[in-house]
Amino acid sequence: MTALRLLALAAAFALAAPLGAGAQDASSGDAGFDLGGGQPIEISADNGIEWNRDAKTYTARGNAVAVQGTSEVHADTLIATYSASSSQIDHVVAEGAVKIMSPSQTAYGDHADFDQTRRLLVMTGAALKIVSADQTVTARDAFEYWQDQDALVAKGDVVILKSDGTRIDGDQATSYFRRNATTGKREAFQVKAEGNVRIDTGKEVATCSRALYDPNTQIAVLTGNVVLTQNKNVFRGARAEIDMAKGISRLLPAPGERVRSTIQPKQKSNQGSSAPASPATSAAPAGGGALALGTATTQ
Repeated sequence: MTALRLLALAAAFALAAPLGAGAQDASSGDAGFDLGGGQPIEISADNGIEWNRDAKTYTARGNAVAVQGTSEVHADTLIATYSASSSQIDHVVAEGAVKIMSPSQTAYGDHADFDQTRRLLVMTGAALKIVSADQTVTARDAFEYWQDQDALVAKGDVVILKSDGTRIDGDQATSYFRRNATTGKREAFQVKAEGNVRIDTGKEVATCSRALYDPNTQIAVLTGNVVLTQNKNVFRGARAEIDMAKGISRLLPAPGERVRSTIQPKQKSNQGSSAPASPATSAAPAGGGALALGTATTQ
């Protein structure tokens, strides 16, 4: 049964904390799985478990479930392939109604593939989703977990919906994790969004080509055709630094260029009627300046 235990151990991988999650979200106690051993594994399947000696596979079919500690992987079928020269599991596939559960989040997909050699897990499906207490992450193409880099990548029309109403869109988003030396728990130390990035807090909207967020400092850096919109006011620059803790955003120009803004004046009533608003366009000094955009939050 050793190979079967390795099958469950490899399949019941722990997804990293959801994209965009702060350090407090990633430190809920999920330590992940030791793919070389660890706690005992329980495997169950409605239609039994099959060993194919010639194909060197173990297959659990029919509502297959692998459980280790407080984490589980559910699928219609779990298949493990082992090396010709040993019982070392090289490849694990979960097929159909895949659900991977840990105390802090649940991931959903149609297919999960873990390559032990590359230490890479890829999850795909028509309705990819990771759900946690404070946010939901969806992607069109794939979730990838690179174990050695401790990085989780969401690819294709990525959407992050936070419980406070903030929405982050991008072509791709990546969270990088490391273990806190004091607490011993894994924490996100950088979140990156790339390609057609759009951040909507409900009060402000920011668009750019790339965004980097540090959950520890709560500072986001936006680069590439940055546009910040607050109500009808629009600010354009090459780089923006958003401090969520202080609620201050700073917009900076590219070398030799200027930050530009379009600010709409307030409408004034004149004998019961409102005068039409006309835009005023201004150019900030080349050194940039601080723009108070309220309590904008982004990841």
